[in-house]
Amino acid sequence: MNTTIDLPQVTIATHDYNRLVSVAAMEHNRRKPHRQFLMSELRRAELCHPDRLPDDVVSTNAKVTYRINSGRPMTHVLVHPQDLLWPGAELSVLTPLGIALLGLRVGDRMPFRTSPDGPLHEVVVEDVQFRLLPDKSEAAGNARDPSDHRPDNSWDDLDRRLDEALMETFPASDPVSVIVCGRS
Repeated sequence: MNTTIDLPQVTIATHDYNRLVSVAAMEHNRRKPHRQFLMSELRRAELCHPDRLPDDVVSTNAKVTYRINSGRPMTHVLVHPQDLLWPGAELSVLTPLGIALLGLRVGDRMPFRTSPDGPLHEVVVEDVQFRLLPDKSEAAGNARDPSDHRPDNSWDDLDRRLDEALMETFPASDPVSVIVCGRS
């Protein structure tokens, strides 16, 4: 018997989205075990300018308190693996738990597995305490409202949203060219 799990809405800041899509693209040929989970979460995410991200949404550099399988509460700062400074206090966004937490709101529940054949776990977000924003954030008035678009799960939609996020990060006036190779 197949049961469908209703997944919570995921909202991701554009700078996190850009960085994670780049990582996933680089890992395409390496067949990292959690790449598929990361890609599925990115495909279903709504994008939000960092300045407009609600305070109760988990993003990188946010201090999040959560429970796994109704266990004791744990608190970590969610970071990219290259930014790990205090391994006991931080959690990589590229771990199964980190991927599951990213974009959730306080009160959301998200199922995840630590290995493809492993048991299904559930994480519940209890608190999001602070967020460090990038140094050069754009004015919030230029950001698109995340409620303007309900994403579908297609690769075309992922490509379109990647292009939009890249244009936000690298406006046409910047002397930067971005080419993403190997997209299928």
